[in-house]
Amino acid sequence: MFVFISFFGCAPTVIETTKTPTKDEVIVVEEKKEEKIEVQKEKEIATVLPVKPENKIIDFNSIDKILAILSDDNLLASIFYESFISEIKNYPNIPKIDFIYSLTEVNSNIENTLIIGPITTSDLRELPQYLGNNTFILALSNDYSLMNKYADNEIIFIPNSPYLHVNKLNQYIKDQRFIGVLYKQNDYGLKVFNHLKDTYPLHFIKSSSFGTSAIDLELSVNLIGNLNELESIVIIDDGYSYKDLIGYLATDENTYPLEKIYLVDNFLEQRNTLENYYKPVNRTNFSTFNISDSKDPHREFLFHKSSELTLIIADKIFSEKSLPETINHPIFGSLSIDSQMIDYPIIFE
Repeated sequence: MFVFISFFGCAPTVIETTKTPTKDEVIVVEEKKEEKIEVQKEKEIATVLPVKPENKIIDFNSIDKILAILSDDNLLASIFYESFISEIKNYPNIPKIDFIYSLTEVNSNIENTLIIGPITTSDLRELPQYLGNNTFILALSNDYSLMNKYADNEIIFIPNSPYLHVNKLNQYIKDQRFIGVLYKQNDYGLKVFNHLKDTYPLHFIKSSSFGTSAIDLELSVNLIGNLNELESIVIIDDGYSYKDLIGYLATDENTYPLEKIYLVDNFLEQRNTLENYYKPVNRTNFSTFNISDSKDPHREFLFHKSSELTLIIADKIFSEKSLPETINHPIFGSLSIDSQMIDYPIIFE
């Protein structure tokens, strides 16, 4: 739903699995008066990986407040407000909601509170330091790369996300061995590609990042090797560069079949305004309804539905004093919660 905006301005990158031997470090000798201290010749640099918090004790019976963290995104904040104003009358179990736009407004640890939001990646990254005892989060960010900052039982990511779309690719590529992946040279492309690598470790994946210039696009395609050997190609793009990229997916004999391309675009492009040439490319839709029927911008439409889902879940938490196992929505149908995210009925077509 959201475009990640931190861009990497670099040349195409090919992911290789070979190790590069490192050179011995130069011996450093430091003199202090007459004392000589020889620093160790070779140092092991320990990589500190973030440790996912253990599950917390959460007592829904004691949660009696709601705090909405909407950040400074005017468009998405207004969409949530619209949903709240038009729908809140249908959820009598929800208590008064306190709204804030910045975490700096939090003066003490948040406790015994159901948190709606944050919307932005930066706020979601910083939120843990403000949490006290007995909190539960209905996140309105779709940056699932931050899952490891939270315990499994303290957060649900409500919005639809390209991370989920990557998971849903399994039914289409599970029997394939050789897959090409071309991903945008920006924060969005790198994060989603890393999730794809982690999700499909047994597939042989030849990958390259791509930019926007003609030279860059051609080089990126060349770097993934012989196209005839690839059973499918996944393109990860939060813009429209994929259209120019497809023009370079050709061999001396023929053009790579568009029917074997899967585009992970996070619903950027309106499905009802696609040019005929690009329609054979497989892209996300829903099995319960055709998003092409929506005239609103897809991302705004889906965030509005995410806001509705947030209110549905919040109402159930306060009425049943527990997290619901399934959520019924008039458009998405019966939804389950899986791996800290809503399992939307995503298909590629």
